[in-house]
Amino acid sequence: MFDIVIIGLGATGVSLLSHLQEEVYTLQLKRPEIAVFNPSHTFATGKAFGDADHIHRVNTPSSMMSVSNTEPFRFEHWLQSVSGSRERWPTRLQFSDFIQQTYKDIYKNRILNIKEFHYNVISVNKDKKYFFIRDENGNTVNTRKIVMCLGAHPSDMFPEFNDIPGFINHFSQYDPDINEKVIIAGSSLTAIDAFRYIHKKNDVNVHFYSRSGYAPTCLTEKNTYTPVFLNWRNIITESAYSGDILGVFTRLLRKEFYLLRKNGEFRPAMTLLKKGRQADYFSLLQKRAETGDLPCQDTLISTRPYMPRIWNAMNNHQRNLFLSQYGALWSSWRHPVPYEIFSELSEASISGKIKFHKMKTSPVYLKNKFTLNTHSGTLSSGCFWDATGGSQSLNMMKNPLLKNLIQQNLIENHPCGGININPLTFQCKVKNNNIPGLYNIGPLNKGCLFSTNAFWFNNQCTEIWAKQWAFECTER
Repeated sequence: MFDIVIIGLGATGVSLLSHLQEEVYTLQLKRPEIAVFNPSHTFATGKAFGDADHIHRVNTPSSMMSVSNTEPFRFEHWLQSVSGSRERWPTRLQFSDFIQQTYKDIYKNRILNIKEFHYNVISVNKDKKYFFIRDENGNTVNTRKIVMCLGAHPSDMFPEFNDIPGFINHFSQYDPDINEKVIIAGSSLTAIDAFRYIHKKNDVNVHFYSRSGYAPTCLTEKNTYTPVFLNWRNIITESAYSGDILGVFTRLLRKEFYLLRKNGEFRPAMTLLKKGRQADYFSLLQKRAETGDLPCQDTLISTRPYMPRIWNAMNNHQRNLFLSQYGALWSSWRHPVPYEIFSELSEASISGKIKFHKMKTSPVYLKNKFTLNTHSGTLSSGCFWDATGGSQSLNMMKNPLLKNLIQQNLIENHPCGGININPLTFQCKVKNNNIPGLYNIGPLNKGCLFSTNAFWFNNQCTEIWAKQWAFECTER
């Protein structure tokens, strides 16, 4: 019998162990029996970081990537001691190595009694008190609590292309010997990673397409602008009694951008993009980023601390409305890429190696080519890369455990994507009822918590869960 079973030992799972260790040590609690399940090839490394190429970098400053708030600069110090690096944007593989070393330290300390299972969990059953877990190797365990830290899971956005040569959904599938331009579905961070990998291997043209036609934005050197209208206090004041938090938020956002209509970067940049002057678009944002003159970006970045609270306060209709009206803008303008990476995109745009397109029709496979119509013409190539990041719908995810949990009525789809949970406790919910002892933390909570693609946010969630667990232990 285990006190806790953690399913999925990537960055979020290791973060949870780190916080549990701190609570047990600080409160001098009895050492808990913990089982961890994860396949060997990603054990304590994670797919988001360990399953990457050396060229792929994180999009979060190293100062925000510690697994413990008790040691907020631990990753920075580790990076400097191991590689002598002071990089602001380290590689994903470097962070993966840090996660693995952190886990080894936790295991060696023996403050937690950890038993490893290097396999995928395929089924979970529940009686009145306990869960019964089975993995793909036939191992079975019992537990009182399960915390799933499954990370993001792939889904088929283009199932009709799966068996067609030239279709790619992972960088390892790209064949640089095929000297042909590449069509990339998507324009966000996943798509940029795809381009950088192609650019490293081959000197071919790359065409990005998306529903919005937006291009990436450049991370500012420093935040210099403080919003006048869009801030947490004004949002609370104006929406306290109306209940229309989305209406208040969008009204204040538009008011802020109107204030910045002359001095802000959004209008001139989008004008250039709509006119097809993509090289000028990149040049404008790059130059303004150098001097910290991106007030529209500063405005959106300022929402980081309170956006999950706004999301919680919205109803599902408001959330879906936000995603449909502002999802693409948020993806591009709220998640800028580091200056060095943006410079690569800018150079490629100037040389005509990359172009961004707004789609008109969905892609099809005709005469040995992937083809689609865009507002700037028809794209056709024998090489098509799905870099959309997949769907948030559980029904589209290829995961036996998720399917089993749905069949057992232990989880359900959230209307805005991922698993439905209680946002205060992270308990899974089905038909508005909490499932005692079953929790989920990570990207699959996006429908409820919004910011779950960010490690810093998931780290906060694991700390909250560990404190809740410690409180329960002291109350027994």
